[in-house]
Amino acid sequence: MGVEPGSWSGMWDDLPDAARSIVKELIIHGPHSRTALARTLRLSTGSLTRLTKPMVDAGILVEGDVVHDPVNGRPTRPLDVAAGEHRFLGVKLTADRVHAVVTDLRAQIVAARDEPISDHTPEAVCRQARRLLDELSGGGRPPVGAGVTLAGDARAAVQVGGERLVDSAFLGWRQVPLKALLEQALGVPCVVKNDVAALAHQHHWFGAARGLRDFALVSIGAGIGYALVVHDHLVTTTEADLGMFAHLVLNGGGPMCGEGHRGCAAAYLSSESIVTAAGQGLGRVVTYEEVMWLAAQGDSVCLSVVGEAADALGRLIAHIATFAMVKTVIVAGEGVELARVAKDGLHRALAANRRGVPDSADVVIEADDFREWARGGAVVAIQSFVTGSD
Repeated sequence: MGVEPGSWSGMWDDLPDAARSIVKELIIHGPHSRTALARTLRLSTGSLTRLTKPMVDAGILVEGDVVHDPVNGRPTRPLDVAAGEHRFLGVKLTADRVHAVVTDLRAQIVAARDEPISDHTPEAVCRQARRLLDELSGGGRPPVGAGVTLAGDARAAVQVGGERLVDSAFLGWRQVPLKALLEQALGVPCVVKNDVAALAHQHHWFGAARGLRDFALVSIGAGIGYALVVHDHLVTTTEADLGMFAHLVLNGGGPMCGEGHRGCAAAYLSSESIVTAAGQGLGRVVTYEEVMWLAAQGDSVCLSVVGEAADALGRLIAHIATFAMVKTVIVAGEGVELARVAKDGLHRALAANRRGVPDSADVVIEADDFREWARGGAVVAIQSFVTGSD
């Protein structure tokens, strides 16, 4: 039987940290017997029962069918979260589009839509997000939280009078109180995050990095992004430091980026750099998708451009694996087709820059799907809801 949000939301606000840890464990790893859950979280059976009973009564947790406990062989009813009883809105803002999803508590997408930004003023974008929320909800269960992500570093935004202000070069925004505007428009608690950081959180809880304590994520496309998770925590830094990653020099004699840096990551890997290089060689204007297609078909100009970019990406991943000492690097973003078209070249460069050792780092190539970025927004809203913290 469904549980109306109002019946548990007040109780949720008062949950102790130990109870929230139980919910987090079940969300990420699925149903557990009480014995296994107590052992994993290092709780006594009595403490676990005391913490979970009111959550079961309130509908936050549900009991499954009777099975035999794998630990002691006794009949038990595994606990799980009532994932379908909770809804979250995730939004990814680009320079010209709004990508929105509504998910359940496990970030499974139940509805999705994207559309052009009709008016770039912050207030208008917030109103557009509200309209999308209403359309995606379809009169059903309203969300309990929302997460909005965009390029830049919302965590390090300027603080004025306790208000967090956001700058966005892509959207032409300067010192915008986006969280407050969103909460006013949407009527639910909101989290505003850097889009690459949110995508890393999504992979950590529900994606390719689930179960990993350490990994890195690199996004390639219009911009070059980076996120690092160490000991289960995202490493946070300033917008200035994040921006330096795109201009890490990979070849001092390489091409020049738009900011005048020779041989940096952006000079090789940004979609603009790749399109410009291929266009010069072909003598005509081309799109990124066309460059990738021509390279896959064996065009010599595009093969050369893509080959150099893949070599640079392999070198960049090798540096990350060496300096951050992670074994898994996820590659994502709208330019990720590069990593698929030139996968062999990427791995050759990675091995060459890791003392010739093949497979010394696991490279996971993700799909180019902005719904996954919007899902990252839902995930940071879920994390805020579960942990009680941004």
